Amino acid sequence: MGDVLLKAFSFVFMIVSGIVLRRVGLFKENDDRVLSRIVLNFTLPCSVINAFAGFDMELSLLGVVLAGILANLALSFLGKAVAGKDRRAQAFNFINFSGFNIGCFTMPFVQSFLGSFGVAVTCLFDTGNAIMCTGATYAIASGLVGGEKQSFSSFLKKAFSSAPFVTYLVMLTLNLCRVRLPGPVYTVTSAVAQANAFLCMFMIGLMFKVELDRSQLLAVVRTLALRLGLCCLLALACYFLTPFSAAVKQVMVLACFSPVSAMGPVFTDRLNLDKGLAGVINSLSIPISVAILTGILLFWPPVV
Repeated sequence: MGDVLLKAFSFVFMIVSGIVLRRVGLFKENDDRVLSRIVLNFTLPCSVINAFAGFDMELSLLGVVLAGILANLALSFLGKAVAGKDRRAQAFNFINFSGFNIGCFTMPFVQSFLGSFGVAVTCLFDTGNAIMCTGATYAIASGLVGGEKQSFSSFLKKAFSSAPFVTYLVMLTLNLCRVRLPGPVYTVTSAVAQANAFLCMFMIGLMFKVELDRSQLLAVVRTLALRLGLCCLLALACYFLTPFSAAVKQVMVLACFSPVSAMGPVFTDRLNLDKGLAGVINSLSIPISVAILTGILLFWPPVV
């Protein structure tokens, strides 16, 4: 228990350090974008490659990819259902109820507690999640509000411009074909991957902003409460209704409690909806996820 709390505290310390150092002026407003580029194009792909070094993929585990897609759809349609007949509210909820920030949050968490096997399974869930987050959810929401519609080709272009998503697909394909990369590759990626957890958490701290208008408080609480409620049901479904091993189920349960996807505010702004409200929902989902993931690991010791 002490080890779990100490590791969880280290993540909180990294996030708080980012918040404090930005506020005292050591980092500027947009410095998080630099870290974001490093993480998404370098340390995170290296973590994915390293995770697959000793991972033997089974076809049945493709069900984890499907679970990532279905979880997104369930959350999106819950948001649409509770928005009433207001199509702008439907579009806002469709985007901001769904999506999981797995690559920059849950994966470092899993990397620290569950090792390379846990990271590999997380990658599978995030593959399905990324299919939705990188464009599919936005395309549906765009149709609801009558904004810019996204073609299938533009969705593919967006998805394949994401280095982590491409790395997921390449390593998944190689693993299914029982192809291993040369040993020195894993040695290099292992060294780089060690920096991923710190950079991800520090970046989240730099990005953390809560500028909440009192009139928005009810909307934020309602969104996060409804999302959390359905996430609990999704986690229970992953545990009781899937045929996977206990180790795989544990990773899926943790993934279900990831923070809201960082793409939410971006797509919200693109549809001329309330970007500020989306940003607050996104930021406040992070401490909630820290608390829940820590609690799960305290009472459900890591399965390896």
